[in-house]
Amino acid sequence: MNPDLIIELVIGMLLIATCGYCYHLSSKLRELRAGQAELLQTIETFDDASRRAEQNLAKMQNTGASMNRELGEATLRANALIDELSVMVDAGDHIAGRIEGAVKEVRAVGARRKGLAS
Repeated sequence: MNPDLIIELVIGMLLIATCGYCYHLSSKLRELRAGQAELLQTIETFDDASRRAEQNLAKMQNTGASMNRELGEATLRANALIDELSVMVDAGDHIAGRIEGAVKEVRAVGARRKGLAS
């Protein structure tokens, strides 16, 4: 056989192998591009979910701050009512003490009258 023919056959086989490898590489690149599109869609979905989570977090913080203010105001009102009720209870105790003293005096007067009548 002619050496030039052998070299051309070897080069032809290498070209056929190269074409086959290029076809295989091309199909892998198509798969990669399809995967890239899916990845971009997934990233966009994640970005959207992240933005919604940030918005909801901001709403929750605002709601928490509002509830904290309302709770603080309710606590102040409750403390004022506690102070007012404490004054009323003290006044009631003082009045009850006076009534109890008056009842004791009335009983003592009644007992003296009973002792004088007997």
